[in-house]
Amino acid sequence: MAALWFLLSAAALGCAAQGARAMLAERRLEARLGLAQASAPLRQRPGLFSASGRDRSEIAGKLRLAGFQDARAPDWFVWARLGATLGVALLVMLASHLASGSVFAQPLLIVIACGLTYVGAKQAIHLLAARRARAIMAEFPFLLDLMLMMLESGISLDQCFRSIARDEGIAVPQHARLIALLVADLDRGMRYDLALDRWAARVAVSGAKELASLFRQALFQGVELAPALREFVREFTQRRVMRAREAMGGITVRMVVLMILFFMPALFVVLGGPPVVAIFDTLKGVSR
Repeated sequence: MAALWFLLSAAALGCAAQGARAMLAERRLEARLGLAQASAPLRQRPGLFSASGRDRSEIAGKLRLAGFQDARAPDWFVWARLGATLGVALLVMLASHLASGSVFAQPLLIVIACGLTYVGAKQAIHLLAARRARAIMAEFPFLLDLMLMMLESGISLDQCFRSIARDEGIAVPQHARLIALLVADLDRGMRYDLALDRWAARVAVSGAKELASLFRQALFQGVELAPALREFVREFTQRRVMRAREAMGGITVRMVVLMILFFMPALFVVLGGPPVVAIFDTLKGVSR
């Protein structure tokens, strides 16, 4: 019976892998034909595990912030989370079978492992999004300083974008890749307002939409960029200082916890050990 269960599970996993390969091949074909934007999302999502409503919007926002810009990224995340949960369930069942000879010897362990995997997938996306957001926000002051120097030297905003995408990949690696995508959109004939909106959506941090609006006003209405960019530089620098202070406060709290856990017991032993030993010696002498 256990062997039959494993054969059925392996067959189901193989079918899922073949389906994923077929969907990837279809996606590559649609991209080559230029139909990726018009393609519909995955229609055969299981209703029990699909993200919808507020949960779906949250997952889509975190995926964009983590760097996954595809419109079907939430659907792929749903399927990947489901596949990881099933894979963990199979591994726990295999370990249970090898340890005790029965697949369902530890049903509670299977439920706990699957639940942790299902919840942990979303937490992993949150961690990736937070890591990328910190990297992007840390580079913003340097990016705006570069743009300010280039604009004050007399080059246009378009040349500024192209110069950053081409030559500044070491100074601002995250923003250089995003601006390279912006330049690629412009080279394909996309309008500046749409390309800037797409750039702000790819950056996906607070302040990106305001910067895109400022760039549009500078391009189409002749608004002077230098004073506004100086204000943005000051604002992003203050945010970075605030995050550094928050990190310092967190380190202080962690150090206090470590001192309580590791230093205080040793201190109690050193200070309270001799009196306790003396008391026990006195009690032993009295008993004799």
